[in-house]
Amino acid sequence: MDRTGKYTVVDACNDHGAITLREYPRNGTLYVVEYDDPDVEAELSALDAGSVVELDLRRAGRRGNAWCAESARPVETA
Repeated sequence: MDRTGKYTVVDACNDHGAITLREYPRNGTLYVVEYDDPDVEAELSALDAGSVVELDLRRAGRRGNAWCAESARPVETA
């Protein structure tokens, strides 16, 4: 399952490399736990809580709500 959309960072990257996101502007929560590329990981790791980012995601294995970030693009919000 793949998905693309805008997400708000709820909890910035933790010591295990996981980031908690909320669908923007909806409220579904998901967790990015893997990255396709070190550049994508670096970009997402630099974001603070409240930042909005557009992501291409795919499910990470069979875990419930864990995702792999394939690409990331910062979004300017008004």
